[in-house]
Amino acid sequence: MPYLPAKSICSIALILTIGAPFSGFAESNSLDIITLPVRVLRMNSEIDHRLDCSLSDAEIREQFATVNRTWNQAKIVWAIESIVDVRAEQPKAFAEAMKNPRGRLARALVSNISEDDLLPSGFNVFIAEDYEKSMGGVFIPQEKGIVFYAKRGPKGDQTPAVLAHELGHALGLPHTIFEKNNNLMMGSGPERVPTPTKPITASQIKIARAVAETGKPFSPKQTRGPAQQPQLLWSFLDTDNDDVMTASEVDPKHRDFAVEFLRKASRSPSDSLTREEFEQINQQQRRQRQIAQRSRNGQDGGSGGGRTWGPEIIPQMFSRFDANNDGYITREEASRPGSLVNANFETWDQATDQDGRLSREEVKERLTAEPATLRPTR
Repeated sequence: MPYLPAKSICSIALILTIGAPFSGFAESNSLDIITLPVRVLRMNSEIDHRLDCSLSDAEIREQFATVNRTWNQAKIVWAIESIVDVRAEQPKAFAEAMKNPRGRLARALVSNISEDDLLPSGFNVFIAEDYEKSMGGVFIPQEKGIVFYAKRGPKGDQTPAVLAHELGHALGLPHTIFEKNNNLMMGSGPERVPTPTKPITASQIKIARAVAETGKPFSPKQTRGPAQQPQLLWSFLDTDNDDVMTASEVDPKHRDFAVEFLRKASRSPSDSLTREEFEQINQQQRRQRQIAQRSRNGQDGGSGGGRTWGPEIIPQMFSRFDANNDGYITREEASRPGSLVNANFETWDQATDQDGRLSREEVKERLTAEPATLRPTR
């Protein structure tokens, strides 16, 4: 991704960022320290080397030391309770899922753990060796709030910021919608730089500390909106008609929904949201629901099967396939069997400027016009 126009300037910027990682970060000097116990479960496997973690105890502790440099902004300390070697229970299920990981890899990872190994009163991080191009890590709230991480990911050896990011999910932080500037919870984007530490906002600090104070991983609340139609929904949220919503102005019976809506926008319960921001979020959620519905229809025997994707896949796509970070995916970079960009490269390139490469804008144009379905491989 083209963060700066010249390689030399990029190098200087990275050195400055690493040398002074907290310049301009959110102020939190007055906060009390919250210490969270975390058990690190180092996966072992003689069957699949990708599950056989090679990180030593010292290397794991070094990574957590860097993770804590990021989380020091929130005065949250991740304290390793123990480092335990665990055998992967179902390595063949993992190997099968890696052939077509979308929607399958998380379940396969869960199948490789034993509940007997978990720290019941804290956080658990399973570390594997290599998730290849599939992902850097994942937090699964439905399975006792477990974080899965690996030494290597889509771009090779991973920085501790990837682990800090997944622990952010474990503290209730979603991927950012509006926050850029190399924010810890960015999924991807031109302002995301591969530094070992990353900034978080004051709002993110409030959200994370509220979950941290419970001492348990985040578990999403099921809340029901007061209305389905966006225009009507906004009238319930913005009761004083000033085009800005706050949780405090919402009817108490709908307040949990308002707080959760704010959280998904990386806003704390005491923050506000403008109508324009609300519309952006609503459009994104509507598109995700449509895509999920198409996916369910395909899985239930509808035409063709597979999962359908819209523009929301673009950050992950470029993170995984734009190998030289120049803002374009070439035919060579896209040529991974079973991937969405590989299956659609020629069609998208032909429909745009036919230059043999795809920009974010070109992919967005095509996926907005026609969401693409990735057919499962047989």
